[in-house]
Amino acid sequence: MKAKLTPDICYLAGLVSKSKGKEKSEVVINTGIDEIEQRFIEIAVKELEIDPTKIVIEQSESRKYVKFYHSRVSKMLKDIAAREVYLFKKKDDLAASYIAGMFDSAGHIRGAAPTISPLTPTDAFMLENLGIHTRGNEVINITNFILLVKGRSIIIDKNSSKF
Repeated sequence: MKAKLTPDICYLAGLVSKSKGKEKSEVVINTGIDEIEQRFIEIAVKELEIDPTKIVIEQSESRKYVKFYHSRVSKMLKDIAAREVYLFKKKDDLAASYIAGMFDSAGHIRGAAPTISPLTPTDAFMLENLGIHTRGNEVINITNFILLVKGRSIIIDKNSSKF
């Protein structure tokens, strides 16, 4: 599968980059936010042509695991994540969507500061190249981060009254 990079596919790659699948062909996210689950399913069905009956939703306590199995899609999304520093060199829709996906998967807002945990050194380097400064898992220049992902990140949009 040689899919063209779109903002939706980059968002999905960002989501999946922070979720750990147990199997090589597994594409999985774990979330407690229904809107993220719905967007994951929507992108999988519309952009990647995944059969909706193949998408599995498992509930455990406060989180849902939404997944499907497709080895080529899994490889494509993991390749995007592995090449994030090279793919997302400039502030554009693709980079913003990827970062929004990362944040929606592994981010939260502590006080007023967005954090992404875990934020790998590669993630931090990519963000730095885009003008987003970090310290540990925390975003330092909050305004630049918010402006980049606003309208793409479900968590940021839900908490927009804080900013």
